[in-house]
Amino acid sequence: MIVSKLKKQPAILGLVVWFSFMWSWALQTDSLELAGSKKQGTILAIIVLIINVSLSVFIVRKFLSIAKITQEHLDAKFYIPALVVIFAFADYAVGWLNAILWIGPQGRIDSLLPIGSASLLVLRTPFIFSTRFIGLYGLSGFVLTIIYLVSQKKYRALSLAPLLVLSLLSIIGWGFYRHPNGTDFKAKIVSETLVQRVPQIVPKDEALVVFPEYGLEKITNKNVDSRIAMDKNDKSPTYFVGSTQLYTRGRIGHQNRMLSGNTRDGITDFQDKYRLIPGGEDLPYIVRTGLRATGQKNTLDYFSFAKSVIKGPVQLKPVDIGNTISVGVAVCSSIIAPQDYRSFALQGATVFANSASLKPFNGSRLFAWQQQSFGRFMAVANSRYFLQSANSATAYAYDNNGSIIGKISSNDTVSILAKTNGTLTLYTHVGEYFVLLGGLTTTFVIIKQYMRGRYHDKKK
Repeated sequence: MIVSKLKKQPAILGLVVWFSFMWSWALQTDSLELAGSKKQGTILAIIVLIINVSLSVFIVRKFLSIAKITQEHLDAKFYIPALVVIFAFADYAVGWLNAILWIGPQGRIDSLLPIGSASLLVLRTPFIFSTRFIGLYGLSGFVLTIIYLVSQKKYRALSLAPLLVLSLLSIIGWGFYRHPNGTDFKAKIVSETLVQRVPQIVPKDEALVVFPEYGLEKITNKNVDSRIAMDKNDKSPTYFVGSTQLYTRGRIGHQNRMLSGNTRDGITDFQDKYRLIPGGEDLPYIVRTGLRATGQKNTLDYFSFAKSVIKGPVQLKPVDIGNTISVGVAVCSSIIAPQDYRSFALQGATVFANSASLKPFNGSRLFAWQQQSFGRFMAVANSRYFLQSANSATAYAYDNNGSIIGKISSNDTVSILAKTNGTLTLYTHVGEYFVLLGGLTTTFVIIKQYMRGRYHDKKK
């Protein structure tokens, strides 16, 4: 019955297929081993998948109704721009409401899960340069508007208008911001696992070494030399960043602490991870309620003591490693939080980095593609080089135009030549303003439709 209904509604069927595919890696994560029960983990993953897909489809379907109303009551020169911002808001709403649904005690209400974002369709194309003006969700707004118009024979020709505007924005975005204005420096990125680390790194002329998440596990100033060669007399030391887990006796959970320092002074500073992974580091309220209701206290205790992370009190700040090199570096989950890296750029970061551990995703190629696509967005939208080191995954580096300049997937390191940039793009300055415009436009359409309905009721 459900299948037959979906066949009669190809748009809804397409949405179900799209979101099911984009969230399918949930069936592959190590949550399947939750509390040692693969069966229980599989059931939980299936439930998560169904809920995420259902919620996403429901939201987009509601916005399709709003788009139809807009289309019926506005001239083309008005409704095409209106559709773009409405769909930008729709894409944001999907990512935000999915995150709110799975929020836990350590969660933040500004977190997003843009796993099914329409922008992922084109972030690997030249259209990505338009994000320097319109952001991630502005790009989604254009993509969804084009798809929406193409799907209607009557309006198909009109799809050329947003396509041409998007193309023009992409060309201008590439032309305005393609040349970074800073200085060259060498950096090294690392790909390893928790149990098989790369040998001690002996810097040559690298200014920065980026270790993966947990790459500095159990490392202090007493043994930091085991990870990177130290030289107390070095006048031009190599800087490094990475993270470790910090357990405090009597405290439930642990801190994921980002460490930074250099080869002359050792570890000099730390910041605690600010944004956590729902379900991976912070068990959602909805799951906690379900576990308590079904009497699975052991599972809840296992997560609380073994996996839960205590979030840091403040947003991360860039790490300065020289007069012109300021590194906006975050640990793992900020890769799906564009606002974190935009914040880094506004705080003066001239290059971006990320230390990740992707072991929980068990080598999912789909999630790796999504994760790398978001990394490319951070690089291009803010016009910054982006350096990614990874635990149990590929390490890579993008230049400010989104070209791969270094990549390693084995237990190894690779040196890359990076360049700083202090230029701020329009997106960096103003953020996702298409979402704000979409919210205002959506509200206006809903109120106008409501008032129109009341007017017709009175006439009757």
